[in-house]
Amino acid sequence: MAGRLDGKIAIVTGTATGIGSAIARLFVDEGAKVYATDVKDPGDKLAAALKAHPAALRFAKLDVRSEEGWAAALAACTKAFGAPNVLVNNAGIGSTHKPVHEETVEMMRANFEVNVIGMFLGMKTVIPGMIEMGGGSIVNVASVWGWTGIKNNVAYQTAKAAAVMLSKNAAVTYAPHNIRINCVLPGYVDTPMSRTVTEEDAKMLMEFTPLGRRAEPEEMAPMFVFLASDESSFVAAANFMNDGGMSAL
Repeated sequence: MAGRLDGKIAIVTGTATGIGSAIARLFVDEGAKVYATDVKDPGDKLAAALKAHPAALRFAKLDVRSEEGWAAALAACTKAFGAPNVLVNNAGIGSTHKPVHEETVEMMRANFEVNVIGMFLGMKTVIPGMIEMGGGSIVNVASVWGWTGIKNNVAYQTAKAAAVMLSKNAAVTYAPHNIRINCVLPGYVDTPMSRTVTEEDAKMLMEFTPLGRRAEPEEMAPMFVFLASDESSFVAAANFMNDGGMSAL
């Protein structure tokens, strides 16, 4: 039976755990070849998938802040599978949930370096090849907090808002080359990052989610399959809320 991503070659960042791991695993299940990356070692679920699918799934360390690292990742992916026609910029970091007058310059810079510059470098690296091959799909991961306001958390929220506009700018720029760039904005998802929030913040996030619960990473992944597949051939420059209704409040 044909998979929805047969013929797709994807680089996916931030795959060690959480949403990125779920994306990489589902992509392989749907027929894609996946070059998965992270600064951390693979978690249990991705490690198991690497053993189960050695011909379709590879993993390598990548610091998305490094232009040289991105060039090496592209070369390794191309050698293993061929030139990528899909990129998922999922890697990201959180912040200290502080307001402007308490946040540090270092935390602001860290969030922009990973959540924005890392995304920029990923697109900068793969887009020339996508232009040459006649198209591709890029899916960037921002956050509902890059779309709607919330008190404090200034570093993360500002960087994720920049990621939304970076995605929109690139989308309208490269659509004439048949490169479809879209942005997914998750809400409260059960990931290692979300587990670091305080009990008070966890309660607030739950109250802000009309569905009344946090999502599992595996509930995020199908949207990425759709956006990477030919099923979304007329979808470009869009923002997809996957937030349990949070952005409607």
